[in-house]
Amino acid sequence: MPRTRILHRLWIWAPVLVYVALIFYVSSLSNVPWGGLAPDFISHAIEYFGLAILVARGLNDGLSTPVPVRRLLLTFGICVAYAVTDEFHQMFVPHRYADVLDVLSDAVGAALALGALHVAQSVLARKGAA
Repeated sequence: MPRTRILHRLWIWAPVLVYVALIFYVSSLSNVPWGGLAPDFISHAIEYFGLAILVARGLNDGLSTPVPVRRLLLTFGICVAYAVTDEFHQMFVPHRYADVLDVLSDAVGAALALGALHVAQSVLARKGAA
């Protein structure tokens, strides 16, 4: 694989890997220092809003071209699957527990991100065609 292709793959996927590692790290803390700054469901939605954008970007090899709906759905599935594994992981962390409502909040955040991405790309495509 040419060096430029490797660097491109790193540029596309490294943010996803760093982001999921950060989620894993925060989930491994018994007490999250900034945990009370916003309601839990808001924090989860924001967290997975970011993850969804990064995963869609990775699967689409960037965001310069519209992300097809099938790829958006795949991204949503990946985000929800990661949310489930994250809650499972928390079952083994002292003073933490798994919560289905957290997974639901994560899913809502991912869905909002992907919906916003789809709408934004549609609007930009129409402006470019005009």
